[in-house]
Amino acid sequence: MLRKVSVVLFAAMLAAGCRDDDQRTDSADPAAAMQLRANWSPEAVAHLDAGNEAIRADSFDVARIHFLAVTVAEPEIAAGWFGLYLAEQGLGDGEAAGAALERARELAVGANLIHPNEGGGS
Repeated sequence: MLRKVSVVLFAAMLAAGCRDDDQRTDSADPAAAMQLRANWSPEAVAHLDAGNEAIRADSFDVARIHFLAVTVAEPEIAAGWFGLYLAEQGLGDGEAAGAALERARELAVGANLIHPNEGGGS
């Protein structure tokens, strides 16, 4: 159940800053996301879940630690980089956030929901 919540949370985070040119948020396939997640290491999954919990609690410093661990354990997981983007944004480090977002976009080609919030807020 927690895994499904994490996948849904990730999809919601992607949708948080939608623009007019974004894909429809209901176009994301939760089953495909769950299938991808099933291939990730237990360590990466545990850190993703802990990072997501920390983001929900506005504990951006804790989230940063967990999402960094994901990017080290499995650097090809876009969710880890996107989580790191959210944590760095929350900590006010725009440069680090931008770098993490760029990596997430490189890994999730075609996910046009992943873009910086151009309005300046989060």
